[in-house]
Amino acid sequence: MAFELYVPRKSGDNLVAITKHHIRIGNRLMDMLDADHVQVAYDKATNKLRIQGVNEGGMKIGKNKVGAKGIFNYFGLEGLKGSFASEFNEKEKAVYVDLNSRK
Repeated sequence: MAFELYVPRKSGDNLVAITKHHIRIGNRLMDMLDADHVQVAYDKATNKLRIQGVNEGGMKIGKNKVGAKGIFNYFGLEGLKGSFASEFNEKEKAVYVDLNSRK
């Protein structure tokens, strides 16, 4: 008989959720960023957001979320809501959010 082990994990750990006014970063990704402030950039060609941890400047993170209404307006990302797959780049200390991968 072959058993498969169930290992519980939080489903939101590798996701970034986008609401009308905020970007919410999963706990595991927040631990990897290891910063209190972030810079957010957008690549129109690939439709990806880059959230990079910074020590000075940038936007303050509070309760794993960033106020992002201004970001959405600036980049023309209106009506974008949901959870999106993301990956962490250790070299850049940045989270890349694929806006084409709504969960």
